[in-house]
Amino acid sequence: MKYSVGDIVKFRIESGEIQEGDVQFIDMIHNRKILYINGFRGCAYKVPEKNVISRSSL
Repeated sequence: MKYSVGDIVKFRIESGEIQEGDVQFIDMIHNRKILYINGFRGCAYKVPEKNVISRSSL
């Protein structure tokens, strides 16, 4: 799925917990997309695109 800056997404962090936040920046590292997400619980995350579950409908 294609994501862009400003999208609200649900994603899985390393602990397995599901978080929600908005995409701030997208980077390509070694042919993989890395999304920088500002989480709604006050933390910022660097998440591989494969860990994004879906767009949220807020």
